Amino acid sequence: MRRTILALTFSAWPLVAAAQKPRPVISVAEAIKTLDTGDTVTVAGRATTGTGQLQSTVFDVALEDATGGIRIFSRILDVNVDVGDSVIATGVVKTYRGNLEIIGSTMTVVPTPRVKLDPAPVAVDQKLLPTFAGRLVRVRGRVAGFGKSEGGQYLRLRDLNPEEAGTLTIWVPSNHGEPIDLSRVQYEDSVTVSGVIASYRDNADDPLVWQIIPRTRDDISVPQGRKETPVEWLYAALALSLLAAAWLYSGRYRAYTQLRALRETEARYHQLLALSPDAVIVHADGQVRFANLAAARLLGMETEELLRGRTMYDFVPPELRALLDSPPATPVDERAQRQRGQLRSTTGRLVDVELTAGPCLYFDKPAVVVLARDIAQQLRYERDLHALALVDELTGLANRRGFAFFAEAEVARARREKHNPVVVFSDIDGLKAINDQHGHAAGDLAIRVVAQAFKSILRESDIVARWGGDEFVALIGEGGEAVATQLSSRLTGAISALRPPGLNFIIKASLGVSSLDASLPLNEAMERADAALYTIKAEREPGDARR
Repeated sequence: MRRTILALTFSAWPLVAAAQKPRPVISVAEAIKTLDTGDTVTVAGRATTGTGQLQSTVFDVALEDATGGIRIFSRILDVNVDVGDSVIATGVVKTYRGNLEIIGSTMTVVPTPRVKLDPAPVAVDQKLLPTFAGRLVRVRGRVAGFGKSEGGQYLRLRDLNPEEAGTLTIWVPSNHGEPIDLSRVQYEDSVTVSGVIASYRDNADDPLVWQIIPRTRDDISVPQGRKETPVEWLYAALALSLLAAAWLYSGRYRAYTQLRALRETEARYHQLLALSPDAVIVHADGQVRFANLAAARLLGMETEELLRGRTMYDFVPPELRALLDSPPATPVDERAQRQRGQLRSTTGRLVDVELTAGPCLYFDKPAVVVLARDIAQQLRYERDLHALALVDELTGLANRRGFAFFAEAEVARARREKHNPVVVFSDIDGLKAINDQHGHAAGDLAIRVVAQAFKSILRESDIVARWGGDEFVALIGEGGEAVATQLSSRLTGAISALRPPGLNFIIKASLGVSSLDASLPLNEAMERADAALYTIKAEREPGDARR
């Protein structure tokens, strides 16, 4: 089977190329540092809210990457964004009534798979909220008050532990895009709320108030009761044993106070483990002795009881099993080990995790405590950021860097298999006139139509890229020169089919072809294809070949 390589280029008009030059993508943390500088920045990440959720009257979505979160606000954007989309946003960082946001000028949804986002757990503590500003979080507390005000509805939560002071506010503005009714909760209800952390300040001299804005009614969960687990029964039995010992030792009052302190300590540790997003496992004598709910779910089980008694060797690959060895108990910070790897769940699914393990004592016997954090989302962020560096923002095709990255590998593979590829360059006819007479938006439309036309006539195994300005380059895997000779007519037909009705200008593209034999470098083949394109346009339009 013969292999071919097509490269398509357009002549670059300097002003258009400068207008289309993409800004470098920076992290949310770096963007926040530009506050009050007036600099235009571009950030990328996952959307934690969808269009119309936070506000129904304007464009207002939240974005989050590995460094932080921020809201994107605009009165001109009209982009359909869903939770979990990979997005790129450009704008200026500003504050409005104390809230930090990017005044968006453009936003693009990157064509990558949508992912489920897990909110970060936070405690009922006003002092902690600024460190999670703009991020999607989850908090659990008890209802200390609720009501309505001129601007919307509110819940005030306090910590589940009555001795812990402090409250925080759950806020649903009157122009919220989802029908959330906070009146369904009652005083002293134990609720779990997910949402985006925001702040506000009515006047410049007022204190900054932090709050959480839920996205939908599903973000507010009111437990309907709970069933005690064997671990709780164990805690209860231990508490009764201590009560009896205290009673015999120093009387009823001391026993009562010790039991109350024990129950409060047990409640705090149990809540800490229950709310922890990380899996916590104690492994001793080849068996799981203790596990929290996050560990069970990470390994594909409904409850932690199903995990107890099993061996971690069923889930840990051989290269990570040294973490489960039980050295003599020493301070964790001296002996803890941390590695990245994959665990195999009971369903056979491989889970990307970061494992931290260290020695401990469990009922006076040597054991290992293992913390496992699911880093699948972090790895997706890393892959997405790598992909963004190779993708053209206007067309969604590979950019010049992406073409060089993929084309060199494809040429090497084709030569190993004794194939002679073909290179083709193409550009859009009269793009300068379209920009001059109809505006740059019309020129962008023409570029996108041609890009879609190329994608529709080439196979998935072929490589097509926007080389710059109005130029494209592509790499076709099979068909040789026979495909190249048909490409011009097929491209014309695809452009005609994809051209929006009612346009008052014509969209056309020309192309040139060059074979790539075993001794010809890729860049020289591209230069030949470019020269062939120039010759074709010069013969058709003397004196105007490069416009």
